[in-house]
Amino acid sequence: MTGDLLDGKKVLGFATAVHGAAGRLPSAADDLLLLEGDGHTGPLPCPDGATGSGSLPVRRVGPHPYRQLEPGHVHPADELAPGLTAAFDELVYGPDAPRYLAVLIERLTGAGHGFWLAGGAPRDLLAGSRPDEVGDLDVTGTAPAGSFWDVADRVLDDEDGVSAEHPRLFSPDTLVCSVLPPQRQGHTLEYRGLGIGGLRVPATGTDLRQDARQRDLTVNTLLYDPVHHVVLDPLEQALRDLAYRDGIRVLVPAGAPDDPETCAAVLLRGLKFRLRWASAGGGRGGARGPNDTALRDWATALPENLTAQLDERGEAAWRRVHAVADTCLPATPSPHLTEVVRGYGTAAAALVDRLTGGGG
Repeated sequence: MTGDLLDGKKVLGFATAVHGAAGRLPSAADDLLLLEGDGHTGPLPCPDGATGSGSLPVRRVGPHPYRQLEPGHVHPADELAPGLTAAFDELVYGPDAPRYLAVLIERLTGAGHGFWLAGGAPRDLLAGSRPDEVGDLDVTGTAPAGSFWDVADRVLDDEDGVSAEHPRLFSPDTLVCSVLPPQRQGHTLEYRGLGIGGLRVPATGTDLRQDARQRDLTVNTLLYDPVHHVVLDPLEQALRDLAYRDGIRVLVPAGAPDDPETCAAVLLRGLKFRLRWASAGGGRGGARGPNDTALRDWATALPENLTAQLDERGEAAWRRVHAVADTCLPATPSPHLTEVVRGYGTAAAALVDRLTGGGG
């Protein structure tokens, strides 16, 4: 719907009416339609049927997600690497896959929504990892959070019979919808609609390129369509930076964020891959470490008062940054980490020093 018109106003995407309600999952009734200018005036309730595939009160003038991309951005998986489709199928439909996932994909795509594997799974499988080496499953799509949960709840209840078997979480701050495995054994599924930035409320939409620019690194912008078996490279840069055939991986920020929390998160995730790929080798086959020149250039240009900006946001902002750091930085700081961070500039050094206890 991004780019469609309602009463002459352009549709941007969707927000949610659920704010800070601990433990409550949204429904489609909580999806809020964002129109042009709503970043300043606030979202509107979704018109009936606006998030489904029925008769809509909008003019369909916005491009379908696949029509947003040039042919060179969409690649049959097996043309990129022999056996890649089979590897994705094992991840999605194999014996170790969440047993509800195939039905969830069928229901969402049957309702007219796009659905793609995002982040780690396409990146790692294209880099040569086996399906059993892929961690939790990050997925994205065109369904806003409430509509996703309406479908997911029905699928989980139908497939398992006991709704509590899969714990379910929702973050109003990020619009991330999480389905945890029973007894925490297996893959966690984390769904977030295609991202939109620059608004005063968390929002998702249907624009593939806009979503890619909201991600941290270009190598994490790849998407995989499990229905059509194609890999999407919305910025037409990720495959080159991943060096999926040979050579050196390149660490490049996917966008140009100015929000201090977002900058901190991109920096920390960049450091994670800098450290991981330097120790494992950077290219397919593990030949060489990553080229982080672009990431370092971006980091050294960050404002020196980045930590002060986070202080102004308060404890909640620091909790979110610490949560990112817990997944990105080594549990025990090392001289190697200090040496790497020093090359990333004053703001990076101050941030990591603060997070690892050096700054109090």
